[in-house]
Amino acid sequence: MRSSFQTFPFEAITRTILNAESASVFDEFVMEGKVSELTAPEDRFGAYARTVVLAKDYLGALRLRVVMAKAVDEMMSTYDAVVAPTYRSVATPIGQPFRHPTERVTGDIVGAAGNGAGLPSISVPNGFTRGGLPTGIQFMGKAYDENAVLSVACEYQSLTDWHKHHPPPLV
Repeated sequence: MRSSFQTFPFEAITRTILNAESASVFDEFVMEGKVSELTAPEDRFGAYARTVVLAKDYLGALRLRVVMAKAVDEMMSTYDAVVAPTYRSVATPIGQPFRHPTERVTGDIVGAAGNGAGLPSISVPNGFTRGGLPTGIQFMGKAYDENAVLSVACEYQSLTDWHKHHPPPLV
């Protein structure tokens, strides 16, 4: 990807929009105090934090989303799909506390650009870590080109058999 593409604030734009919109969607859930019933302690605070996104920041992010969509469309114009890891880190092992969700997506330009611009993407298995944790690879395509993305993912799976394997059983 071009360096100007890499310096565009995809993550900040997408995070601002998603935080504001999720605050709106889960407003009743938060106001009724149901957040305190969530079992994971780290999930009990994010819903409250999202309610403080300023309207000016949300509206600014929506305006920048148009610029972002044009930049992504230009970058994607010569590709059927872009390939990237599904996550920058592997799944949290059972028995260990979950990391905060934002730790997993920081630095995920493809994920942020795709989410912000509404691009089709699919994740498929692509192996395991030395510790036996599953890993994934994502294929992201141009707007309204879901069939091309699915075709690339199907072709990948026809050349590999990762989708037929399972992690080793826990002892």
